[in-house]
Amino acid sequence: MSSLTDVDKRYLEKLLAMGGGVVLDYKDAAFGALFSRHKVDIHGERYHTYGTSKAKKMRAFWEQAPDPLVGAVLVEMLDGYEADCDLNDRELDRSLLEKCRAIVFRLLGKPCLLYTSPSPRDK
Repeated sequence: MSSLTDVDKRYLEKLLAMGGGVVLDYKDAAFGALFSRHKVDIHGERYHTYGTSKAKKMRAFWEQAPDPLVGAVLVEMLDGYEADCDLNDRELDRSLLEKCRAIVFRLLGKPCLLYTSPSPRDK
């Protein structure tokens, strides 16, 4: 069980655009592949606690998986958010991304090293 707090989840849900059952722009296959790289069958019954949408599976994963695993998956997702903004010329929410990275560093038991030199598209 991860140690994510309600506040942590709010920040992560906002950054990952988890409204309406989606998570970022992941299609089912890509979402499954991301988790498979971490040896997790996210489409399995285990994560159907709240339903079968990607966002509901993600919430179940957060509740059931240990901090290091949740952190490892989220590292990849946050990197994906950043790449998506860059590749699609979308404005990156730097403040929100930094808060989410701090959450992930805590999950991984690592010191939070916030980097960044804002690009012109950053908030």
